[in-house]
Amino acid sequence: MKRRGDTENKIIQAALEIFVRKGYHGTSVHEITSKAGLTKGALYSHFSGKGDLLLRIIDEFKSRFIGGMVDTLKQSSGNALNRIHDVISFNSRFAQDNQHLCVFLTFLTTELNADVDFEPALKGTYLEYRKVISEIISQGIRQGLFKKNLDPDVAALTFMALHDGVLHQWVLNRYHLDGELYVRTFREVFLNGLVREEISIERTVEQMQSNSSKGSENGTSGGI
Repeated sequence: MKRRGDTENKIIQAALEIFVRKGYHGTSVHEITSKAGLTKGALYSHFSGKGDLLLRIIDEFKSRFIGGMVDTLKQSSGNALNRIHDVISFNSRFAQDNQHLCVFLTFLTTELNADVDFEPALKGTYLEYRKVISEIISQGIRQGLFKKNLDPDVAALTFMALHDGVLHQWVLNRYHLDGELYVRTFREVFLNGLVREEISIERTVEQMQSNSSKGSENGTSGGI
């Protein structure tokens, strides 16, 4: 049973790396099995084909990224600002530990969005992501922290678009980019458009950085 799990993981990791680099349609089963050091028969004993493998990776992204975000929020205390901070911190740690999985949807969505085999899974995954962020923004509006004129769903989509762009540029520039500064800048840019003018954004960010430092001492904080 353990051997089966190890084989599946090898195939998934190999496929992830090549999908991100060459795209889904530019990747062959032969390239995946060669990268994994396995035969085509081994792949087909676990997956019905390349499409089935892709859907499995989408499910893994949903489970580990969105599921992990939801679990983080369940343990989060405080107001909506604290929860946004916790989401950004979780996202940066996840990107650091799971580079290919984290940028997988960002890189492949344009290629696969019109594909009838994958469009429902892609849209369903992004819908779950949007709901998580939208709920936090709605909470912030109710708490008087965020601007009243914001549409929570549109603001959530904006967060997701910024986050995807941040990930894309991180992949391109990660070897000479200060990860902590990059995450902090993303946080400040997004919060400046979210928080009501009468609330000090500088004080808010300082408080978040203080909380992050405390979390780092406990091994719970991180950056890209």
